[in-house]
Amino acid sequence: METSPRRNNKQSIHKNPWFLGTVVCIFVVSVLLNIPIEKRRYGFTQSKLTTDYTGLLPERIDRIVKVGGRSELQKIVNEANEKRQHISIAGLQHSQGGHTYYKESIVLDMKTFNKILEIDKQQKIIKVETGATWEDVQEAIQPYGLALKVTQSQSIFTIGGSLSVNAHGRDIRFGPMAGTVREMTILTPTGEMKTVTKNDSEEWMKYIFGGYGLFGVILDVTLELTENDVYTIHTEELKTSEYEDYFSNLLSNDNTSMHYARVSVAPNSFLNEMYVIDYKNTGKKDHQTQLKKERGARIGKLALDIGRQGGGLENLFWENQKLLIKSLDGDEITRNNAMRGNSAFMEFTKPGRVEVLQEFFVPVEKFEEYIRDLKRFLPSNDKNDDFKIHNITVRYAAKDDYSYLNYAKEDMFGLVILIQHGLKEEEINNAKAIIQGWTDLTLKHGGGYYLPYYHYQTKEQFRKTYPSWERFHEEKLKRDPNGVFKNIFYDYYF
Repeated sequence: METSPRRNNKQSIHKNPWFLGTVVCIFVVSVLLNIPIEKRRYGFTQSKLTTDYTGLLPERIDRIVKVGGRSELQKIVNEANEKRQHISIAGLQHSQGGHTYYKESIVLDMKTFNKILEIDKQQKIIKVETGATWEDVQEAIQPYGLALKVTQSQSIFTIGGSLSVNAHGRDIRFGPMAGTVREMTILTPTGEMKTVTKNDSEEWMKYIFGGYGLFGVILDVTLELTENDVYTIHTEELKTSEYEDYFSNLLSNDNTSMHYARVSVAPNSFLNEMYVIDYKNTGKKDHQTQLKKERGARIGKLALDIGRQGGGLENLFWENQKLLIKSLDGDEITRNNAMRGNSAFMEFTKPGRVEVLQEFFVPVEKFEEYIRDLKRFLPSNDKNDDFKIHNITVRYAAKDDYSYLNYAKEDMFGLVILIQHGLKEEEINNAKAIIQGWTDLTLKHGGGYYLPYYHYQTKEQFRKTYPSWERFHEEKLKRDPNGVFKNIFYDYYF
């Protein structure tokens, strides 16, 4: 009498697909929620060695100063001049080539120097301390229906850091980020506070933008803003051979404000396929939509980790990326939210390996032949190689006349490359050899490479890419006679 109900119950479980489906769903969701998003360990410490995002350049520093006020900063710089000490400047340390510290240096941690000083809705400008992040600025201006003119695709970086590396983003209409700075207050290497503009006869801005913290501290900036427009997302799949014509039409005839593209690194379509994402004006403005938060980081990380395996799994990842991007076609998005790309899903913490960025620039009209040569230089399938390429995105970088270490001497495409390699000496040397060969190929096409990343390149390649380096160096010696502001980047290249 007691066994019959249990048997009947068991049979009903097997016959009930909804029950089994629910169990499977709970299991899958549980697995996804438990994918670790582990933050890479880097940053300041006085008891151990300091590193930046790559961890490739460990060094011991003297002390860290959490910046509180301007008079305190001025005192530190004056004392450094007297005592022949070195100072480095750091924000969130996402640059990867030792730009934010130096051996036995005083490191200024600017993250606490982050006040919003003024917002003028009528003039569409904001004045802000440079330890603030772009996210801080977006949160301040969003209620006014305002948006940034130019910023990086992610909003996690500090303003001072972005200006120091002369960053660029997805906007194709407003030119370089430096062009949106109306005014800034700086603390020079000799301890003077100066308010400077682009018309300043001493040209301080030309050395500050892309100056990697070598010409003093940026205390605050006044940035030009624009409206928080509403865009329709347009996506399209192309052959890489079609991209030059597509972009030329976009830039001269289309009503598109922002744009970027992604090139396939999957073996089946290596450097042959790409897709584009355009943000087309709708004519509508937005004052209501909240700033989006990062979601789906675990699923995104799972997908990227699959792609990181290379070979057939990289093909699977690429096909899924295309489906995901296609699903966005026709969606509406505000300008502020289009400038807040996800970042947590990219975290990579595998022991014994490192994931780094490199960016190569090539003139717009050379893109097709450059990609053709690149296909001959790189293996299409790196599954069994130590040096692996996981992602190539393409951004437009308009000609820049605002800085001396200038990577865009004419209108360029920037190819941002996500690379993984091992940490053994021979593996690092192998990565260096490949990247140096890639740099030579890029120089052959009239291009160059970006400086915020680890210095795989040689000094000779640096001098070819940045022919104004000599003048930059002369001005550094003249404006910082005691060599107060110093970092590993400067030590390597100069």
